[in-house]
Formats: sequence, C-alpha cells, structure tokens
Amino acid sequence: MTIERVSGECRVMFAFEAGYAVDLVRAESRLPAAAREALPQSRRLPADSDFTQKPLRFAVDHAAIEVDGFRTATLVEATIYDFGAISVSFRIPFDAAMERLAALAAALWNNRALAATARTVVEEAMRTLGDAIARPDLRAGAEDFVVFVVDPASCGVAGPAVEAFGAARLAALLRLEDKPLAAEEIADAVQHPISYGPRDLVLVDWAAALVVGAGPAAAPAVLEHANVQLVELKHLDTELDRGLDQVWAMLNERALFARFRLRANLRRLAELELEGATADRVVDAVLAATPVPR
Repeated sequence: MTIERVSGECRVMFAFEAGYAVDLVRAESRLPAAAREALPQSRRLPADSDFTQKPLRFAVDHAAIEVDGFRTATLVEATIYDFGAISVSFRIPFDAAMERLAALAAALWNNRALAATARTVVEEAMRTLGDAIARPDLRAGAEDFVVFVVDPASCGVAGPAVEAFGAARLAALLRLEDKPLAAEEIADAVQHPISYGPRDLVLVDWAAALVVGAGPAAAPAVLEHANVQLVELKHLDTELDRGLDQVWAMLNERALFARFRLRANLRRLAELELEGATADRVVDAVLAATPVPR
C-alpha cells in the first residue's frame, strides 16, 4: 500500500550565534514567560543525555506567514542556550497529499520571509536580555533545518517504511526539492532509515528530516540541538581563523618600534590560547552531548 496523504506539522528551525555566552539566570528574570527545558524524557535517548544548563524556551505572538498555500502557527518558539546561541522554530500544520508536501518543502528552501522573521525575533530577544549576553554579536548568518513530523495514524499502514512512502517522494522532502532527482541522489537520501518501534520511521539529511512516530517529541528536540551545535561549531571555526590571522600578523611584524607593542601582543596571544582551550572543550561537549535518536 502506497501512502498518498499524511497529516502532521512541519517545524522550521533557525539557529543563530548571538554572543559569547548568556547568563541564563539573569535572562530568565528578564523573560518572565520563559521556562527552563530539558530534552524530552524518552527511552529513545541515552540516559545521560541532557543539558548541563537547561536552555530557556519562550514563545512570541506573530502573524501567520503563508508558505506556498500553507500557513505558520501564530506562536513562534525561541530557545536560548548558555553558550550564546538562540534557536527560533516555526510550526506549519499540514494535512496534504505527498505531492503538496513536496511543494512545501521546496518553498522552505532558503525562505527569506521565515529567515527575516526569525532574525527579528532574535534581535528583539537580545534587546530584552541586554547585558545578560556577553559580547553580543549577530553578524553571522543562521543555520536552518526543516523537520516533517508525520502522525503515524494518518499513514494508513501498519509500518510506515520507505517503500510505503516512495523513495523518490521522501528524497524530495529531505532535499527540499520539487524537481525530479537522479536515482543515485534518491538512494543516497534514504539509505539510512531509523526505526525504534513498528510504527516509527526517522530519516535525517543535511537540510531536512522526516519523523514518523507515536511519541515524536524526542527526535525534533535532538535535531534542533544538533542544528544549534552546527552554528556554534561554525562560529568557533571562524574565530579560530581570525585568531590565526592575528598570530600570523604578530609573528611577521617588522615595523619600527614594534617591540613597544610586545606586551600587548603577548597579552593577546594569551587570550587566544585561553579561547582556543575553551573552544576545544566546547567541541568535546558538542560531540558528547548530541545524542542520536535510536
């Protein structure tokens, strides 16, 4: 039996690097509607997977945004992490044929309206947080990710497998593409399906994921966390490049009276060394704290 129509919701996530760090205690006092959240409790996640400091999640009202005939919910969710990242998430409910879902997926690729709204939400949050954010900086771009969360009851089959949806259809969702894909591209997109129970199916690609399951809260939460960690790692990579450029400039400095800047250069080198050590610990924590849903 081929699955022709499904219902559920699409979650569109945007992760931003907003600053060096966030004091979550002070931030919570300035966002009275915010609440600390852990990863959802689930047997699908390792027992030790959780945040050292639980992030703050809050919601803001916003007019619905139309995306190819679909509309976002009027509540936009935002999550603030202690390491300076902020994630903004939109929900788009759907009850549609698979072909219409593919059109929605394509419309979500590099969607400027959602990206601009997400940045506005982050900018307003940063103004509210004020000095609770250390070294605020929103110059970098956002990392976006799309998760199609499908209600298994809408699939009409006992076990929602790749074959029931159709590999080509699923590949189109995962690649946010409404044009035909080559056989090699389709095979690559759907080659690693994950199932925990008989009515579960999870497929994760670089731009999007599909989650089918009776208790789907855990997988989207992990995927949002992974998207936030991606923007954090890119930020650390940029900072490393900038630091290396500064060190190279210091080593090659031959200007007259350069020795009078020696103390300042040594101080900056010490700062770079400390930041590098911190970055190493962050990378280790990222790799250890991003669980993969089974």
